[in-house]
Amino acid sequence: MHSYPSNLLDFSLTPPLRMCRHVRCRILCTIGALPPETGGILLGPIDGDRVTDFYFDATAACGGATYTPDVATLRRKMRDEWLPAGLDMKGFVHSHPGGFDRLSGGDMEYIGRLLDRNPDMRMFAAPIVIPESYRLRAIVVTADRPFVQRPTTLELF
Repeated sequence: MHSYPSNLLDFSLTPPLRMCRHVRCRILCTIGALPPETGGILLGPIDGDRVTDFYFDATAACGGATYTPDVATLRRKMRDEWLPAGLDMKGFVHSHPGGFDRLSGGDMEYIGRLLDRNPDMRMFAAPIVIPESYRLRAIVVTADRPFVQRPTTLELF
């Protein structure tokens, strides 16, 4: 069992992660079926926090300990496809090895930069997939406390 510093985990006043059922299925059938450190972008309607779409980042740089999104491809798709369709980034999902079902320090730094660059985001969805046990751990990071990861409930619709 891992022991985490109290400033890294905060269970109080945590908003749920609201995700469409088909998105969860697609995540588990791609990221959940591959070796750890693969991922993708979570998308949803511009004026809300719901996750309604998922894009598997097949061209990302993935290693045994890191997932680095293919930023050029994701930016182009955002500009040319997703924003015109009324969709915006809600976060990223990626996998970790073993039972490591929390965000790493590198993950938190990356999320902090994304929240800083996207002041309209009040919450960043950052679920972790554990392929070995075929499960998804719902985690969010809120803009008001970008240094705190918040395990939360997954509300499927």
